[in-house]
Amino acid sequence: MARNRYAAKPPLYGMALIFCAIAVVAITAYLHAGWWSVLGYGLAAVTAVAGFALVFRDLS
Repeated sequence: MARNRYAAKPPLYGMALIFCAIAVVAITAYLHAGWWSVLGYGLAAVTAVAGFALVFRDLS
């Protein structure tokens, strides 16, 4: 049976998404863009949730 050569990649992609979410929050907090900040924080939240799902999806 062939092994999946990409089996170890989703946790790495998940951590990359989490770091991107942290960067989005940092940039949004720095800019103080008013109502656009809500959009930035929402985007960061969705990105972080997707990252956590990829990081921890193999735990049973």
